[in-house]
Amino acid sequence: MTDTGGAGHAERNRALFGRVAASYDRLGFLTLAARHLAAQVEVPAGGAVLDVACGTGEVALGVAARGQAGRVVGTDFSPEMVRVAQARAAGRAEFQVADAGALPFPDATFEVVTCGAGLFFMPDMEEALREWRRVLRPGGQVAFTTFGRGLLGDFPGLWRQRLAGEGLTPASPPLGRVPDVASALELLRAAGFVAVEAGVAPLPYVVPSAEARWADIEAGLEGDPLRTLDAGTVTRLRDAHLHDLAPLFRAGPVTVPVPVLLARGRAPGGP
Repeated sequence: MTDTGGAGHAERNRALFGRVAASYDRLGFLTLAARHLAAQVEVPAGGAVLDVACGTGEVALGVAARGQAGRVVGTDFSPEMVRVAQARAAGRAEFQVADAGALPFPDATFEVVTCGAGLFFMPDMEEALREWRRVLRPGGQVAFTTFGRGLLGDFPGLWRQRLAGEGLTPASPPLGRVPDVASALELLRAAGFVAVEAGVAPLPYVVPSAEARWADIEAGLEGDPLRTLDAGTVTRLRDAHLHDLAPLFRAGPVTVPVPVLLARGRAPGGP
């Protein structure tokens, strides 16, 4: 389960997320998934929580808003993402740049480590999980999410087809690296976690219009190829894709699936 892309692959990902940082928190389906994780994780009263690959801070700020944690810290390898998270924080959480596989914290610092839709980007997922186990106190919980099959229904395929006509390919998360519950459980066990469990929550995502779908494309990874095109070409692509989407929205808003796979386990030891 190791991505052999190495350092060059990591740097490309860092640059990619830097390009989308300013708009990333406008992605409604990611917000939906992040809030699900923040609501499901078990936070002991006064406990310290670390959110790895925090992006613009949605999970960390959601955990902080529950009022149970004594300290909430978010880390991300993208300085641009961290700056957005810091601007949103208003003192509710701390954010800093850090490598998810080499965290700048002593052993046994946190009661909880979370990671929302980020593990599958990491070059060595098992190694990253072992690092998260290192910073957990005995009995502490790790919880991460990925997405199951069918994410966003027909939308990604339609956009891929439209871009293919331009000789382009949309950036997309490598969801196939953690494709199902069994894979998530295997990763947790291999990294030394116990009491592991996982399940998929089929969250509904309501997209009000074709224009709203286009806004999601522009805000996230799918729209990264647009940043290489001139304004006229982008306008032409937008008009063409709105035409592609029109039949789907003929009866009004469209609800597409966001199958959030949430997996968790505990560091050995503890009461």
